Amino acid sequence: MDERGQLMGVPIKLVMALVIGTVTMGVMMQFVGTAERSVLRDMNVQFTTSSKRLTVKIYDASSGEALGGATIVVKYPGGTDARTLGKDTNQYTFTIPLNGASFVIATVQVTRNGYIPWQGQVAVR
Repeated sequence: MDERGQLMGVPIKLVMALVIGTVTMGVMMQFVGTAERSVLRDMNVQFTTSSKRLTVKIYDASSGEALGGATIVVKYPGGTDARTLGKDTNQYTFTIPLNGASFVIATVQVTRNGYIPWQGQVAVR
């Protein structure tokens, strides 16, 4: 550094401004990432069972409106079944094989773009 306030020919004020700008940009990117995650919404998933049948219905949790276009994955002992619903459909009925048991436990996973993924379990008789 010389008496004119330069470091290797570059003004010190310019170097400090670049460092401060870089740090500030990093902090701002953290805020933008947090804002993008907060856009995700929650869904309300309801299911009913009746004689080897599992009906899954999906709604928007805040408005209560039917939520179409979701993907439902049902896992049960001995298999998996998955369906992606159309835009105007918010429910699907799965047939779950019991394979001689009186009931089975099925895991239900529901995903949709813009929503927090949902997972739960249900006993099917």
